[in-house]
Amino acid sequence: MLLIQKELQNFVNYVSTQKVSDKTRKNYIAMVESFLNFVDGEVNTENVMKWIEKIRSTYKPTAWRQYFVPLRSFLQRFYPLVFSEVVEELKVPYKKANYEMISFLDFWKLYEEAEKMAKKGNEKYVLLVGLAGILGLKSGEIVELKGTDIKNGKIYVQSDNTYVDIIPPIDKWIYKYEGKDEYLISTADGNPVKPSYLALMLRGLQKKTDIKLGKPLSVEILRNVAIGKHVISQPSLPYVMDLFKYNSTKTIEDIARYMSESGDLRTILSVEVVDDIQPIVEFFSKLSIPVRKIEHAYIVSRTAYIRKGEKFSRLNTIFVVRNLDEWQKFVEKLGYETKRKPGENYFITLVGKLRVGFLEV
Repeated sequence: MLLIQKELQNFVNYVSTQKVSDKTRKNYIAMVESFLNFVDGEVNTENVMKWIEKIRSTYKPTAWRQYFVPLRSFLQRFYPLVFSEVVEELKVPYKKANYEMISFLDFWKLYEEAEKMAKKGNEKYVLLVGLAGILGLKSGEIVELKGTDIKNGKIYVQSDNTYVDIIPPIDKWIYKYEGKDEYLISTADGNPVKPSYLALMLRGLQKKTDIKLGKPLSVEILRNVAIGKHVISQPSLPYVMDLFKYNSTKTIEDIARYMSESGDLRTILSVEVVDDIQPIVEFFSKLSIPVRKIEHAYIVSRTAYIRKGEKFSRLNTIFVVRNLDEWQKFVEKLGYETKRKPGENYFITLVGKLRVGFLEV
């Protein structure tokens, strides 16, 4: 009994530090407690497999997720070796989602077109694309957004009583409205637009960029781009689920699978010299890939850049991409010099003293 209480308290302490809702936290604790009671506090591969078989034989596959996701979190944090042996068994059968996603490169084509329009005086399009595709706001949140909701580098979403951090490159357009009592996207007389109007705006923008999709471009499709970037940068899918207010991990897992199977950007890690973190943070900001700062560590995907005395740890990042030529043009457009010999399926760019490689699938 004492062993169960100790294991559970360790998990309670851990999950209380994670940015998840109270409802999610309570569910995780309850599921882990039921597991620990079943195995009588003895966490090993054999006992975990017995628990998995119990869940499989007792419940339908649609219910497995609520048991397996908390257990994955517990094992990954406290029993990584056991987790590595059972991770495949903890996967849940899924029906592939029938929705559209666009690649990061296509998203940037949309953003660049919208920014051209903004520089000519029509800022509504760049605000819409940035709020949905970079910050991940929903249609209802976008149409209600006013300049008074912008303060201290954050957008406060009144309907959910939450906030999102404002990140480049959309920040320069959003900050122009900070503190103003007016809607960011409004009608000619200053009234808020309806969500259906946002859909019409995006259809017009899609025609300008000639991006091919099975159905019209929507705020939801753009929002999946923002979620995808967090999937890259965050090691915890439940964290991303809670961040974007999903009640189930299914959508987040579908997006993660899309990125693994057909997405145009993934990361693999290796080691190299890093002296200064600032150029690295700026580089990921230009890609709008979130960088998390925890005390003295900066985390991108599963890479932790950690200060050691006057220097940072020696780390290097490799991106695995499709359409290498297009990625090279894009990185050069951001202002970085690239190195690539004829016929090679990769190129290298320097970010400060960090070598970043882009390798074609």
